[in-house]
Amino acid sequence: MRRLPSLNAVKAFEATARLGTVQKASEELFVTHGAISRQIKILESWLGVILFDRSQRSVKLNSAGKAYLSAISAALDLVHEASQNIQHIKSSNTLGIATTHSIANKWLMDKLPHFYESHPEIEVWLSLDQRLDNFENSAVDVGIRMGKGPWPDLACMPLMQDRLVPVCSPQLLANGIGISNVEDLKQHILLHDQDPETQWQHWFEASALEFSGASKGPRYTSGDIVITSAMSGQGVALVSELLAAKDIAEQRLVRVLPQTVELGDYFWLVTSNEKRQTTVVNTFYQWILSQCQ
Repeated sequence: MRRLPSLNAVKAFEATARLGTVQKASEELFVTHGAISRQIKILESWLGVILFDRSQRSVKLNSAGKAYLSAISAALDLVHEASQNIQHIKSSNTLGIATTHSIANKWLMDKLPHFYESHPEIEVWLSLDQRLDNFENSAVDVGIRMGKGPWPDLACMPLMQDRLVPVCSPQLLANGIGISNVEDLKQHILLHDQDPETQWQHWFEASALEFSGASKGPRYTSGDIVITSAMSGQGVALVSELLAAKDIAEQRLVRVLPQTVELGDYFWLVTSNEKRQTTVVNTFYQWILSQCQ
């Protein structure tokens, strides 16, 4: 049987040694300053070795402490890696879905309960991840993406076409300048998504219009934040018609001008070529296609 020290004591020592102070270690581990000090003393007593040179104002590793930290850090890294890997092990009837915050918040979450009802035998793990290369050696089976696909070395299945439409809140129009033409639009703040495919400049070019201020205005990292900002009356946004569809239908947003930017196939289900052949991925693909019709 292995003779091991307390894991809490080891964690207290490692955090203090790595961060340089007992106070910082206590903040990282969410325990008191005194608890950290007691755990370190318990470890030193168990080892029969002093690990720190102590003064009234600081603690500093001695030679024994430095040697122990090196070995313990490597061991804790192995524990961390093993724990991460085991979390990725899942049964064959579990489906790992990765998508963006915008797609999850504005489109997918309303639909997933119908999938649970139709396929109660499949357990869904949903994560927010924008990468496209995270299928091998992970719990992710499929990704739902927006963009100009297909992408190399992946199984890419188009789901829906999309287009960009200009929208704002009804209150913005009621309380300010109406928008009946592009000249009116120039009197409003334009809200921007950082996605290069969804820039206002594309809308002006597609509409054969010129506006030197097309790139000015607040910029956001997520499409659903742009939609939320528009609903709160902060300005006029150029958004995915698919992501904004519910808010437009329920009149939280209104279309302000008829011109659009056609994006073509823009919603995709992506996976690895290997996982594309699995039953659980094929089942989800057939279901999500039915939701896109």
